[in-house]
Amino acid sequence: MTARAGRTYTLLIGIAAAGALIWVATRVGTETTGRYWAVLGILAGAGLAFALTQRTAYGAWSEVTPLGFLLALVVALVCVGWIAVVGQPNPNWFRDHLTSWSDDIGILGLVQRMTTYVDVMAFGIGALLASAPGAFGRKAPAPVGPAVAERPAAPGRPVEGRPATAGDGVRGPVVREREPTRV
Repeated sequence: MTARAGRTYTLLIGIAAAGALIWVATRVGTETTGRYWAVLGILAGAGLAFALTQRTAYGAWSEVTPLGFLLALVVALVCVGWIAVVGQPNPNWFRDHLTSWSDDIGILGLVQRMTTYVDVMAFGIGALLASAPGAFGRKAPAPVGPAVAERPAAPGRPVEGRPATAGDGVRGPVVREREPTRV
């Protein structure tokens, strides 16, 4: 099987898994607080499944730093968590307090409008979690293309833009030359 066919099948499997999880989420319903959170968790799993297959198929693991990932995760969890708590179907202590605090700081209208899209935000949290292996586990792949090799300078040969001197003999300064990388 070619690499392109493998990527295609990986993407199809990821899309099918995400679609199946979204379908399961529609069957759970959001009538109770427990079901509401179950649906958000299932949708986050769908986002994770989809994004992992994207990253696996295209090898995009090394594009996130640990600090960048943690910063994005904390901000996303706070913002989406706040909106999700305010959007719960039944009142409770958390919902009442976050609704009150939102009103106090003047963002209640925004938060209430955003609750309409909390399912999409849960999917996005799952997709964000797919960046964790790149941030913490996998190392960047070796660069493709010419690499810089170092070797001692030849006698009487100019080094890095300066003329050769009598001291450039047996143990001369280091010269950098480009050589093809062996992969």
